[in-house]
Amino acid sequence: MKTVIKLPLILALFLLMLMSTRVSAHEQHEQESQERPSCRVCGMYIDQYQKSAAELVFKDGKKEYTCGVACMLREVEDAGGITAFKSVKVHDWVSGKLVDAETATYVLGSNVIPDMVPNYIAFAKREEAEAFVAKEGGEVINFNIAYDDVSPVGTTAPFRIRTAVTPGKGNFSAGMVYGYSEKNQIKSGSNSIDPTHFIQSNPAQPRAPKEMQVHQQSLTLNWSPTDDLALFMNIPWFERRLTTLTQTQPAVVKGKPITAGQFGETTDNENGLGDITIEGRYNLWRSTRWDKFATILLGTTLPTGHFDGNIVSGAIGQAAGLQLGKGTATFTGGMLYSQRWKDFWFHSSALYTVNPENDDDYAYGDVVTGGIALHYTPNYNLMVGIEMDASYTAESQYRGFDIGNTGGTTTNLAFVTDYRFLNAFGGNFKFRGSVGLPIYEDLNSKTAYNPNGRGRFEQVQLGDGFFVNASVVWTFRAAPDY
Repeated sequence: MKTVIKLPLILALFLLMLMSTRVSAHEQHEQESQERPSCRVCGMYIDQYQKSAAELVFKDGKKEYTCGVACMLREVEDAGGITAFKSVKVHDWVSGKLVDAETATYVLGSNVIPDMVPNYIAFAKREEAEAFVAKEGGEVINFNIAYDDVSPVGTTAPFRIRTAVTPGKGNFSAGMVYGYSEKNQIKSGSNSIDPTHFIQSNPAQPRAPKEMQVHQQSLTLNWSPTDDLALFMNIPWFERRLTTLTQTQPAVVKGKPITAGQFGETTDNENGLGDITIEGRYNLWRSTRWDKFATILLGTTLPTGHFDGNIVSGAIGQAAGLQLGKGTATFTGGMLYSQRWKDFWFHSSALYTVNPENDDDYAYGDVVTGGIALHYTPNYNLMVGIEMDASYTAESQYRGFDIGNTGGTTTNLAFVTDYRFLNAFGGNFKFRGSVGLPIYEDLNSKTAYNPNGRGRFEQVQLGDGFFVNASVVWTFRAAPDY
């Protein structure tokens, strides 16, 4: 499987190239300051955010600039408080003049997002802030409330579920993702069995899956055409490898075996483009403080991955894992909820996926999934967290008949992190990673009879194992026209 080696290597070299260009965050920022000043927190160009930008002057005279109030508050918190600076000033939304950050009045949660979320907007006069709220909504607060409320990271993104936060009009991100998963134990219900022991202990067992390996490389795209709508696309490339144990029938004379059955091993590979995923998230409700969100998700997959219909009904349950696509469009819908408590983010989701029958008379089982995530953001560069997702998959069908060794229940646990390592091109680069494993599985199996009269055997599924993911994501927001 040469492509299995090449594509992850390309991604690894890409990561090393990006990291080598950084040298250090401070040197990168100094270089950008001489060319085109950018926000040290998020990387956005300051000249595009003149109505919301802030100026921080350290006691040694060095100046920093941020795109808006939220990033200014994160800089202040990171430095240990306002006393670490000689002065901190923000632009008055009405006059455009710089005013002292501590004496300014702020509006939070209005319909206007000048730089990023949460959307703090500064005013020199309280009465002008109140007039703005009467027109655009939001809440009037002072510097101390804003400082106590702001989180080190505006939002976080789970790996295996979705965030309910929509980041605002003009937000765009692109990512390169590599994932690897491995299943290496036979599951009969919730029992785990070593594949070799499983086949050797049953003379009637003609075959048994030994190991499934899946490499996935993806291009992901996120774009927000409005403040309440976020669109997502995932374009995957798969390399799948299935190793199967086999047992030959012994020679029999007058009903008695005269030779022993032979054990063997076969390997099947499938490589190619998978089904492209398209999703839309629409924010139904959010709190004024931008700390609670409820969002609806609707999505579909396009049948761009190859589905091999030349599979006999007796083996289709095992071979379905090698398919690159489902052979038909699928449809997903559900609800997302996210909430923040200062440095912690909580995300949850409940989704239902419909898998219609394809042109080869095969239908993957419908899937119900739920997930929760808890993320901790000690500073604006780092997130660490834990995520759990569970799914129930109905049995697949071939020509209207259930396939017994498909479907079941799986619960996964994963540890996740992301690290902002570079500001560039008016945005920032993050490295994201996750590692996890199934902590509970109850998978379906089916009893069948050997056509050569050797007795009954089990058609089973693979489970257990682990999964890892790594990605580099660039995020940018086009400046709104206010």
